[in-house]
Amino acid sequence: MFLSDPALRRIAGCTGDVWPEHVWRYHTADPDVLGELARLLHSTTQEFIESFGHLDRLLSQVHEHASMATDQLRERAVPEPPYRLRVLMLDLRDQQERHNVLDQMLLNAYRAWRQQRPVQFLTVRHLLLRPGDPSFGVATLQQAGAYTWLVTADAQAAAAFDIPYPQRVVGQIRATDSGWQPVAHNNPQHLTTLPDLTYPLPVHIDQTVACRTLLRWWALRHSAAWRSRRPEQLSEAELADLAQ
Repeated sequence: MFLSDPALRRIAGCTGDVWPEHVWRYHTADPDVLGELARLLHSTTQEFIESFGHLDRLLSQVHEHASMATDQLRERAVPEPPYRLRVLMLDLRDQQERHNVLDQMLLNAYRAWRQQRPVQFLTVRHLLLRPGDPSFGVATLQQAGAYTWLVTADAQAAAAFDIPYPQRVVGQIRATDSGWQPVAHNNPQHLTTLPDLTYPLPVHIDQTVACRTLLRWWALRHSAAWRSRRPEQLSEAELADLAQ
């Protein structure tokens, strides 16, 4: 699953850049400015991840002790929170402040490294299916032609959109004069061999919306509301819902 790393998830949510790993570590040995920024980003990333883990553990402890304090209050009418809970709350406040500082350091270091990184044409790209919200998962776009990209949904996206196709092709999007044309299918060969198993969907200006439309279609396709219809047989409201 993409973005299981808290640093990668934070970068994706804030910048929209989705990376499968800490790709900047490949530049840490470079003697130039890019290498210096990569080393700074790498060390900041490690601090951010450690801070995130500490914050997560503190939150779990606070939750546990708060539950215990609630039970004690109900049973014994204790007038104030137990000492251990007060200490944890103070630690949590301090850790949150430290994590907020590291959060800004991480984003600043990433933007500086990204600005220096050479622009590359990628035949495989990743994007958040809901910009700013990694909880909706990631779509992987693999180039299949000059203007065509095959779309695969990761496990988190499949769960978020309620489709039975994690890590499988859900269709393609093609650049046209009007925008991105999504076509739902499970196999690009079906476009020529089994066209009845392919489903052209409305064109969208935004490629992320076009990818979401593919997933929404498959969710509809596997629901009781489908009723063996093709996209052209859907109502305007249903077509609009596919882009949500």
